[in-house]
Amino acid sequence: MEKLVTVLLPIYNGQRFITEMLNSIYFQDYRPLEIIITDDASTDKTSAMVCRWLKGKSRDDISFKYIRNEENRGLSGNISNAVRYIHGAYLFLADQDDVWKKNKISAQVGYLEKNDDCEMCVCDRSVINDKGKVVCGSLMRYEHRTAQKRSYQDVLNRSICYSSNCLCLKTEHLDHIFPIPDKICEHDTFIAIMVAHYGKIGYIRKPLTMYRIHEDNLSGNYALETTPTLFKLFRVIIKNFRRINRREEIDPILIQEALKARFNEKNVQFSKALYPGRIEKLYFASFCYIWNNLDRWKRFI
Repeated sequence: MEKLVTVLLPIYNGQRFITEMLNSIYFQDYRPLEIIITDDASTDKTSAMVCRWLKGKSRDDISFKYIRNEENRGLSGNISNAVRYIHGAYLFLADQDDVWKKNKISAQVGYLEKNDDCEMCVCDRSVINDKGKVVCGSLMRYEHRTAQKRSYQDVLNRSICYSSNCLCLKTEHLDHIFPIPDKICEHDTFIAIMVAHYGKIGYIRKPLTMYRIHEDNLSGNYALETTPTLFKLFRVIIKNFRRINRREEIDPILIQEALKARFNEKNVQFSKALYPGRIEKLYFASFCYIWNNLDRWKRFI
């Protein structure tokens, strides 16, 4: 018998595309499935549409759970709140706007079954617009990424893409990954860093997720709402750097250069050495994000 797979779908004001996304999960070629839908206090018709869709969907090989938060928790909080209900051996995170290829689950679970050294599998994704038209057939090809297995150091270097809508991870270490710290926007970055402590991250060079980009994307809206939190974390990093290096004044560019130099050394796990705690790893992940987008964020530093 195949192992149980959990699909966790966080939703918020997603009435426009939610039915299409639910259907693409429901008609997967893999069984058994556990589908958990967690509504972050939507104010549009999303809740009613989901409840209507769930009627008549009872099956022996698919279970459903619908959760509605009384108040908005933010994307990371919404995901973390639903983790307690997960029973599957593998976990997929879904985005309410996307569409999955019919063999997405079977392909990614099959990869992890054949690769014991991997804790997480990432698939390629195509990009579609609001009308479902493909505007990019393969982001891996567009970004010139390879399908080789990646290590913890690769994750820190941001040398791979690990968007949540492409992830499949084993659930043995969920207690060490969740909850995601409150109101952090790069939740998929945080998950990838924590997972990489336990094993490698594998890649499938097949676009199994159709990633929809439009003006109301959920992750983009949450990122806008939580950007101040990101810079607050960056200030904490600077403060810690100053304390550890006994400097009165710190130029953020010096931190960038020091980090770059350490990354060029093989087998140096900078975040683990400097920030041993779980939350501190999140600060480091946020810094990596700013470092790799320095031109965009430098006016805030």
